[in-house]
Amino acid sequence: MTILQSLARRYDRLARAGEAPIPGFAPSQISFTIVLDREGNYVTTQDERTGDGKKFRPQIRLAPAAPKRTVGIASGAFWDKTSYVLGRTALDETVFAAKQAKDAERLIKEHAAFLARHEKLLGGTSDVGCAALLGFLRRWRPDRYDALAHAAAMLDQNVAFRLEGEAGFIHDRPAARAALMAEAGAHNAVLEGMCLVTGKVMPIVRLHPSIKGVAGAQSSGAALVSFNHDSFTSYGKIQGANAPVSEAAAFAYATALNGLLSASHTNAKGRPVYPNRVMLGETTVPFWAEHGDAESIVRAMIGDEEELVEVGDALPVDEKTETARLGDVLHRMQDGIPLRDAAPRMDPASRVFVLGLSPNAARLSVRFWVEQSLADFTRHFQQHWADLRLDPPPRPWPPPLWRLLLELAPQRKSESIPPHLGGEVMRAILTGLPYPRALLIQTIMRIRADHDEEDRRTGRTLERVSDLRVALLKACLARMHRWKLIAEDVPVSLDLATTNSAYRLGRLFSVLERLQRTALGQRNATVRDRFYASASATPALVFPSLIRNARNHSKTIRSRSGPGLAEWFEDHIADIASGLGDSFPKALPLEEQGRFALGYYHQRDVFRRKKDVPADIEAAETTADTSSEEE
Repeated sequence: MTILQSLARRYDRLARAGEAPIPGFAPSQISFTIVLDREGNYVTTQDERTGDGKKFRPQIRLAPAAPKRTVGIASGAFWDKTSYVLGRTALDETVFAAKQAKDAERLIKEHAAFLARHEKLLGGTSDVGCAALLGFLRRWRPDRYDALAHAAAMLDQNVAFRLEGEAGFIHDRPAARAALMAEAGAHNAVLEGMCLVTGKVMPIVRLHPSIKGVAGAQSSGAALVSFNHDSFTSYGKIQGANAPVSEAAAFAYATALNGLLSASHTNAKGRPVYPNRVMLGETTVPFWAEHGDAESIVRAMIGDEEELVEVGDALPVDEKTETARLGDVLHRMQDGIPLRDAAPRMDPASRVFVLGLSPNAARLSVRFWVEQSLADFTRHFQQHWADLRLDPPPRPWPPPLWRLLLELAPQRKSESIPPHLGGEVMRAILTGLPYPRALLIQTIMRIRADHDEEDRRTGRTLERVSDLRVALLKACLARMHRWKLIAEDVPVSLDLATTNSAYRLGRLFSVLERLQRTALGQRNATVRDRFYASASATPALVFPSLIRNARNHSKTIRSRSGPGLAEWFEDHIADIASGLGDSFPKALPLEEQGRFALGYYHQRDVFRRKKDVPADIEAAETTADTSSEEE
């Protein structure tokens, strides 16, 4: 099934349930409403926004679809920003006078376009609400703007109209909708043809509706289907005729996609909640399923947006009663239990759809498109979790994809996630193919480049060799082994028997780091801070000097705390080094640098869990002479 067919079918399902907007309407951002009396006189302005007093957000309301705009002037119907509706905008006084004059001239044209469109729409109306709006526009003068309520806050915001004493907008009135349908029919009736979505002969749309909500795209919307170059007229086809889609199907797919990309509500913190969309770097990923239960599972497995904390917070209100049951299903699936056993009531054949979109000027690029059964979707994610699994497990578990990608960004900022990587990783998860090599490279680069730092939001230490980064490295190697790209598998927990040099070197580096800390106490610059990058890439250049320093640290511990603790470290170093051969490797390839990090992580956990570790090790660190110049 194609992208457009899948979206059109979603719209049909919503329409049958009474949950889809009527043709010509779409979810729109409305910030203010001008209230008129029955004669079209101004009464007041109502603030429709929500917020906490510091940051306000417009209401998402069903309204006539916004016009497609590029650089030209195109008026909305029954609502628009103040430059069109009221002829006022915040003119930039910092630009040259000639530019100011040009902007002022455009402002006059925008307001004139809004009036002209409504003269055509409503010129012969007998509806009291539509007549009131037209009368207001005919009498309105932009120099009266400052006398309006909320004038300053309303500037450049979207404004709609309401008749005094009524709850709905004027554009909700049957006469308004009839006028819009008549206008659409007169404008779009250009040709008929075979619709590629429905297979029926129907009126073909010339310009496809805009898609809004894709991060980085134009705020006015971008086109998923578009033809506007002369080369597309070679066979006598103009614009939409090159890929004939009926008006009804174009409205259906665009409405469904815009709905998926829209927030459903705001959470307790006033943040918008997107139940069917997640951001993976620069890629916007809408997802949906044929049935509500399946969609809940898909939503939970992909993971909530960065701003959200609880799984239930992302669910629509009518699904929150199912949160506990959903959580139980997920816990079972995390343990590897197949969908048919974890959730017997769910249809494993139900179809799941995941679409990756990114901006490309005034258009949208499709990064990936996956359609599969719910059983295959859950199986692929369970394999992804199995590849990530470590002992001890990373936090949070299972990690949402956005959280994993954050580990690849400088300073762990979402805007710095490498472009395209999110889409490539998602494609690998949903197909079971090896993760992109860029994931392995970027994870190692971040470990080599970063230092431990404090998370300003939580106060926790963000480690350079973090559990999630090591989990990513382990996942890359595990999947490479499954596809026979490397010979040796990777362990989930500490492996004392392996003879892999890189893994043992990582363990050895962790022991040397703890030996320094026991001898010298907590230092501003530890062995890890100074030598991790070079030790993991070129061991032969670094480890000989680290071993020499270790002998000095051992002597320090022996003289201060007695032979027991020193001998424990010496025995561990000797045991690990016994499997390394006569010399250290001159260089480690990327895959082996990943094993180095895994060995380091596993050995570090031995110390943190205090498992088989001398009880006096922490006491020795407390009494260490931190003023020593040893390294």
